[in-house]
Amino acid sequence: MKNTILTLLLLNLVLYGFSQSIGYEVRGTYKRPIIKEKLIEAKTMSDVNPGFPSSWIKDYISVEVLATCNGVNMKAKSANDTLSNGQMSILKMADMGTDIVVNVKYNPKNSYNSDVFRVINFSYTIVPEFEAEYPGGYQLLKKYLKTNAIDKIPETIGRQLQQTSVRFSINEQGQVTDTQLSKSSGNDTIDQLLLQTINEMQNWKPAENSNGVKVKQEFELYVGTMIGC
Repeated sequence: MKNTILTLLLLNLVLYGFSQSIGYEVRGTYKRPIIKEKLIEAKTMSDVNPGFPSSWIKDYISVEVLATCNGVNMKAKSANDTLSNGQMSILKMADMGTDIVVNVKYNPKNSYNSDVFRVINFSYTIVPEFEAEYPGGYQLLKKYLKTNAIDKIPETIGRQLQQTSVRFSINEQGQVTDTQLSKSSGNDTIDQLLLQTINEMQNWKPAENSNGVKVKQEFELYVGTMIGC
């Protein structure tokens, strides 16, 4: 009896230790966020990007702003780091979740060759001022994912698991929608397990803009082994 209990305890420790080696997280589908209200008030490149290196620039060749507005790709140019009316209009109309892309061509200071220009590229993703939130917070979300997905991945499969991701949206009612596999794990069973786990989540608190209007927001679940890290 004692040997049986000891074996079960050791087995649980092994399984727990293995599940701990699988890294997983949920985050918004963006790298550099910016809220719409900041874009509405922007007049210069520095208002969009506080780190914009205007001190490097001798003179501008072109400054281009691109974004999606009402589902249509739009772009506008200006002669320098002061936003044109067209650029300000794009920033005000840009869709939630779209990327604001800026391309700057310029001649650098201390350059004696006017034929050689430099390029600055940067982008921001428009996010709600108040992002969507899982009930009880992120730690309870992690617990839900661990219980319903991570702990169910067999060790023999998990050790060969490729980095995988599942994209999904939280709509204006807080419901999970638009679930899709962004990158396969290489195992159909695990892919379906992750998709099912996301689809069966309870409703979230939906995202809101500064006026309290509920808006849709995209997220992504990333899963992969972290052994040796």
